[in-house]
Amino acid sequence: MNKEFLKKVLGEITKVMNEEKNYLIELDGSMGDGDLGLTMSTGFKTMYDEVDNITSEDIGAVMMKLGMKMNSTVPSTMGTLISICFLKAAKEAKGKTEIDLLTASKMGRAAVSGVMERGKAKVGEKTMLDSLDPAVKALEKAAEENEEVKTAFEKAYEAAKQGVENTKQIKSVHGRAAYYGEKSLGRPDSGAVAVMFIFKGIFQSF
Repeated sequence: MNKEFLKKVLGEITKVMNEEKNYLIELDGSMGDGDLGLTMSTGFKTMYDEVDNITSEDIGAVMMKLGMKMNSTVPSTMGTLISICFLKAAKEAKGKTEIDLLTASKMGRAAVSGVMERGKAKVGEKTMLDSLDPAVKALEKAAEENEEVKTAFEKAYEAAKQGVENTKQIKSVHGRAAYYGEKSLGRPDSGAVAVMFIFKGIFQSF
């Protein structure tokens, strides 16, 4: 997985976000401010375009610049958290022009830690972590068992999907959705759904 493949991944994620934009707007609008679909589609398209402006082949350096670009383009809560994922993951890929599954799983774990630290949240509180953490755990397990990369990301996507399903049973405690309390039950968390779509895009890249 090199810089060229990273661009392909960002292209696939952008495609998924464009396809699901209205669904994300509707989902986010029911409990939040309704800008999630635009944040995701605009943010990932901007990062996709930005890859060609980065001369370095170092995945860490590329990820760092993409994270900063995301943050400046869509300065919303979710935009900031996705940029944090990129910035934290970048440190694990520093100095590498290609990344393997083990490195990818370490990048994912760094992203989880970054979101927990910045968002002051933990798994089980109906946030993006509830699909991100299971997906990363699936990657870590696949790396331990020397699975093929495509299979690993398929399992990560399935884990993210299950994580989204699980958020329907949890009351919101963060952000605007927290005001809805009991009414948030039965609905998936919009941030978790967005993360699921990211993993869908990554898997589709293979």
